[in-house]
Amino acid sequence: MTPPPPWLAEFHRRWQAARGRRTTASARAFGVGWSDLLEGAGIRTAEDQQTAQREAEALEKEGRLVLKRHRFRRYLILRVTLPLPSETWLREKFGSVDPVILKNQAFDVILRAADTHPRWPVEWKTLCHELYQAFGSDRPARPFSWQRPEQLQLLLQTLRQLTSGDWPGVPVRSASVSLGLDSKALERHRRSLEAGLSRMFGNATTLESLGLVTSDSMIRIHGPLVLVFDDGQQVIDALGAPYSLSFADLRRAREVRSTARRLLTVENAKTTFRQLAAADPAGGTLIVASSFPTQALTELLAKLPPELPRFHFGDTDPSGWLILKKIREASPRPVLPFRMKWRPGRTFQPLTPRDDLLLADLLQTPEMADCHGEIAPLVAARERGDFEQESLGPPDLQGWPFFSSAP
Repeated sequence: MTPPPPWLAEFHRRWQAARGRRTTASARAFGVGWSDLLEGAGIRTAEDQQTAQREAEALEKEGRLVLKRHRFRRYLILRVTLPLPSETWLREKFGSVDPVILKNQAFDVILRAADTHPRWPVEWKTLCHELYQAFGSDRPARPFSWQRPEQLQLLLQTLRQLTSGDWPGVPVRSASVSLGLDSKALERHRRSLEAGLSRMFGNATTLESLGLVTSDSMIRIHGPLVLVFDDGQQVIDALGAPYSLSFADLRRAREVRSTARRLLTVENAKTTFRQLAAADPAGGTLIVASSFPTQALTELLAKLPPELPRFHFGDTDPSGWLILKKIREASPRPVLPFRMKWRPGRTFQPLTPRDDLLLADLLQTPEMADCHGEIAPLVAARERGDFEQESLGPPDLQGWPFFSSAP
């Protein structure tokens, strides 16, 4: 079968982008300037342009296209137009699927996916209903699209699996394999998955907020540390700048020592961790950036001297308290909250159903009993409040406790 000429392929590409995915009938015929079309198709020599003109004229005789010519020089083509009845012919010529068929397939995907969710039945059914309504009225529903039913099915299936289980501390690639995907699938589709999670839960939701560890098992540290290996010891002099340690190095170490007087894990790595590190030039506090505990942090907690006091500085939303709970579970010594007190927010951010579930679990956990007094105002206010660490601003003291104001 002879392939379509390049200029017609370019015409189809432009028509597909402008009209080919509409499910409603077009009111006007689609057209493209002939010179622009030839340029877009890479047809520049006189011989190739003459061939293209003969091909277009043949299709005009068949009634497939309409050619608008120069008023006086009739041999010059100015514009090529696709009559509305020829849209089906063009679609069939290039194997394009009728968008009505695609939309109906997408509706079937949503209806099949709308079964009861094991953990979030209301949120899941609401999401599916919103997608059905949006597709029906041709409103955008990013990251979901009816134009690719197979991708829609994979995205909904993955979201359902992700939100059906618990993932605290699970490496993202391990989770990907456990879901029946290739090891890098969750990372490859991360943007779409997080947009879908946020639409489902009604607020910004990341893979990390589900507990997944999305980076290599490395930890950022500021402060003095000594790793003792079987063949000697390695002193890490990092009082000037933060450094990174891998799980492999920490696992290989027989012992971990520090001259710091305390350990402080910090949830926010981009801002708060750096500010605290800059405010502790003497290295009196071993400062470690950590959200949900990774293998590297768990190894560090296990090998640090048991007499070293341990603190955690996290956000005060439900996920922040959950991170503290998971760090406590990974630490052989108690970990105390540092400056984690609920504060009213400038704007109202209501708790989501997912927040309610997390808070109920935290309040029922005996290991978090000492924090119930700080969690209670969050529950009573029914809003997240001013929960982010960054809102406290940078430290105003050099060294511990970093802030002059009462916690």
